[in-house]
Amino acid sequence: MIRYFTLIALAAVLAVPALPADRAERAERSKALFERATRPAKFTKDARALVHAAAAQRKIAQARSAGTKQAVLPMAPGVTQVNLFDSGREAYFVLTEVLPTGSTVQAYIVLPDDTQLGLEARNVVEDLPTGYSFILPGIKTLGDFWQTGLTTYYVVVTRPDGQQTMSATDFATKGYFRTFADTSYMIPGINWYRQFSYGGAPYVEIKGRFISGVTTYVVFEDIVAPPEAINVADDSTIFVNLSLVPNFDTTLMKGYLLTVGQDSWTDTYPFRYSPLE
Repeated sequence: MIRYFTLIALAAVLAVPALPADRAERAERSKALFERATRPAKFTKDARALVHAAAAQRKIAQARSAGTKQAVLPMAPGVTQVNLFDSGREAYFVLTEVLPTGSTVQAYIVLPDDTQLGLEARNVVEDLPTGYSFILPGIKTLGDFWQTGLTTYYVVVTRPDGQQTMSATDFATKGYFRTFADTSYMIPGINWYRQFSYGGAPYVEIKGRFISGVTTYVVFEDIVAPPEAINVADDSTIFVNLSLVPNFDTTLMKGYLLTVGQDSWTDTYPFRYSPLE
């Protein structure tokens, strides 16, 4: 999804909005486990077909409004993060629950002309923990082939029982700009955030376009907020009690990729945490 404040500055792979320099480090276990716990795999025809169907559904969903669902696949046990906010341009799939042995993760990009590119496929040979990051091919490493328009990064996860799930995110490319009104169908979509304290606990309020009454993931870099920390107040507001988020150090000022996942889609926004006391 594309967010309000960064749209004017974004040409996605060309513009470089600022993300705080002291960005939180991703767990080293992700790099150490990657080769041991996963193996290269072949892309499957059924996953390619599902990505094609999801892309087609996305195009006809532009008239929808906040609070409505549109996914063609169940939500994957993780969120897709694409960093549009500094020169790294990396991409991740961050697990929001344990991914069991025998699962397959496949990453695709669909270009504005509907060309589908298979980026990477991995078989999971060891149970992977919540917060584990699949380090996916980043935007910067894919070269200068971008067309003008809206590009979608898809991750299809096939569980050991054969159930297929999806996580996806949109981003604008190469001189393509969108206004806030244009992106009203992109849900979830983060517009801005603020920090505050309530009952002595630090909270973050996330404003944007959401769906109430559905499973919601909130991830800070690779730190996953548990369900009890998340309150989707309405279709425009999510509250997160940071004191209930394991491994989130509320005493340190840090920058994070903040990602919200709902209805098989995600949006990422640059978040800077500042201790309130």
